[in-house]
Amino acid sequence: MKIAFIYIAEPYQCYHTASVASALAAIPGHEVVEYYSFPETVKHLARIRRALDVPDLPLKAFPKSLKARLLKRARRLDQERLVVLRENIAELNQYDAVVATEYTAGVLKDMGLCGPKLILLMHGAGDRYVNDEHLVRDFDLTLVPGPKVESYFQDKGLLKQETTRVVGYPKFDVFEAVQREKTIAFGNGRPFALYNPHYQRKLTSASGWMMPLIRGFKAQSESGESDYNLVVAPHIKTFHKGFGIRERQLKRQRSPEVMVDTGSSAMLDMTYTSQAALYIGDVSSQVYEFLGIPRPCVFLNPRKLSWRDDPYFLHWTLGEVVEDLDDLMPAIARAQERHAAYRPAQESLFHETFGTPLLGGSQRAADAIAEFMAAA
Repeated sequence: MKIAFIYIAEPYQCYHTASVASALAAIPGHEVVEYYSFPETVKHLARIRRALDVPDLPLKAFPKSLKARLLKRARRLDQERLVVLRENIAELNQYDAVVATEYTAGVLKDMGLCGPKLILLMHGAGDRYVNDEHLVRDFDLTLVPGPKVESYFQDKGLLKQETTRVVGYPKFDVFEAVQREKTIAFGNGRPFALYNPHYQRKLTSASGWMMPLIRGFKAQSESGESDYNLVVAPHIKTFHKGFGIRERQLKRQRSPEVMVDTGSSAMLDMTYTSQAALYIGDVSSQVYEFLGIPRPCVFLNPRKLSWRDDPYFLHWTLGEVVEDLDDLMPAIARAQERHAAYRPAQESLFHETFGTPLLGGSQRAADAIAEFMAAA
């Protein structure tokens, strides 16, 4: 059985999928080859395999035409992704199955993928509506992290029970292996709050509130009133465009009490979400990774969106929601004392999101793929 695992976006996909590819390759009769689009994916895959103490897998770069390379240079990455997929249909048609962790891969069948089974291993487990989530129905098998996500897609008519498997969250297996590599420490010894804004323009809090947040932390530190340092780690796709201008501007805000990260592995492997004392964000699914240990959360709603009773903002029930910029730093200051009111809901929703046990998702996913392919 020949299986292709495809990484068609930034290296964050490795932390959701590589452990599954390794587990599947260890099952007799399964030959796994990985394809990547971003060159930096290679070092992340190697790092994960070292941590897991498993052998490397055969690895191929997706061939790219001049058009694809120009789109990449222009940072038109969504367009480039589609071009790369279309140009590699013949290559992928050589396999018995193609495993992806992005909804976008659902277009492969329309592009001419006709032999392999198309398998989705979902990454992330948030509540935000995603524009191309309708493509879920084009996969032959979908592996989901827990009952919350399964119910959501089945209620929308995008998944059938017979082609869905709940496997857990393989990223936790990777985190278990790499978590001892780096400890985040500041010179003043204080714990840190993580600011993790999403990249989507209509929902992110970064455009108007990131700089006031940074200034607020610096001012409190200077006055000696702060309980926290700050790590600013936006979603990696925040820096798709702008030719590096955003990164350079943000890095200028670094100070002894403010750490800025625009692309390190710590943004991808749960280093920050596991070690932060407080989560500050908007709609990123990383809040659920943070809640592996229940801790205070503050959510930012600068556009005053009507979020109550909206399933796409379910996680906003897990902490205070701030709509007035003047209330931002006071909300952060009182987050710890108010946490007890939110902790039961955090524990319940975390369980619904990832199920139990937390570890072993990689092997469960690999077994589900092997069983599905044996019966296909």
